Amino acid sequence: MKVKVNRRLSAGFYHVNFEVADFTSDEVLKMGSFGVPQVNLMWGGGAAQLNAGKIALNQVSKAYEVAFKNEAEAKKYEETVLSQIRDAVQRLRESQDKFTSSEEVAL
Repeated sequence: MKVKVNRRLSAGFYHVNFEVADFTSDEVLKMGSFGVPQVNLMWGGGAAQLNAGKIALNQVSKAYEVAFKNEAEAKKYEETVLSQIRDAVQRLRESQDKFTSSEEVAL
C-alpha cells in the first residue's frame, strides 16, 4: 500500500489531502475477510464548511481535502492521519483468519 500526502498553499490557506493506493493482494484479501479499516478525516475548511467523518481506507482520495489557517495545524493533522493509517494497516496485516474453514461432520 502507498500513501501520498498532497500539500498546497493557496489564498493564505494550507490545504492537505491524501491518496491511498496500491494495496497488496494480501491486504485486499484481509480487507475482504475483516472489513476495510476506517480513518477519521476532515474536509472543507478555509472559506467552506468543515466536515469530519470516518472514511474507508480504500476510499481515501484527493476529494477529502481540508484547509487550515496555519501550517502548524496542517502538519499536526497530517501526522494524525498518517498515524491512524499506519496503525490500521499494521492491525490489518497482523490479523489472521482462524475461523474460515470447512469440516466434515459425522452424524
